[in-house]
Amino acid sequence: MTIKTLLTLPIAVLLLASITFADAAELKDYDFTQYSQKITRCDRYASHGRDPGHVAPPVSQKNMKKKKAIAACLRALKKDPENPRLNYQLGRAYGYSGQGEKAMPYRLKAVEADYPQSLFVIGYLYLSGRTIEKDACKTFELWQRGATYKRLAALIALPRHYMRGDFQECDVTLSKGDMLAYLEQAKSQSSDYYVGMLIEDLMLDLDTSTDSNSQ
Repeated sequence: MTIKTLLTLPIAVLLLASITFADAAELKDYDFTQYSQKITRCDRYASHGRDPGHVAPPVSQKNMKKKKAIAACLRALKKDPENPRLNYQLGRAYGYSGQGEKAMPYRLKAVEADYPQSLFVIGYLYLSGRTIEKDACKTFELWQRGATYKRLAALIALPRHYMRGDFQECDVTLSKGDMLAYLEQAKSQSSDYYVGMLIEDLMLDLDTSTDSNSQ
């Protein structure tokens, strides 16, 4: 757009454009390659299909051989203790085994590295109060970090729960511009019919709401 064109635009249009750019969320890709991508037995036993950082074929909760997964992940972490993918997967194996307390240190280790899958999962646990004290404000913080790294679940869940008023007790604000940016990104990532319907419904609700929302 040239300077001449800008000068001929109505002031209202220019103001709207400035609000849009100011409110748009800054999204970025998580650099999974900063950690080893070598496939380990931990990956083969405990990989999650919706984890954007998984490197091996996914293993469902039903099909996971939990004892073997725990043992394999413990061995893998002895060699690579800082790898958030391996920490997340050990936390997953412990969690599915009903050992939530043992799972948390590894889940939180992955959160410290901003690992997108853990950011969403731990945020969900804080929201639901499962195996951890309920804290919706921590959920907001973790999901916002996850959405920044384009984690699909966080991109959708954060606007949805914000619009439902689930973060009313927190001193937080999520602009309409950010929520639309998250949902647009989610829309570009998924071809699932039902996910698409949810995104469209949320965007329609946003279109008829105010920036202050239910907060």
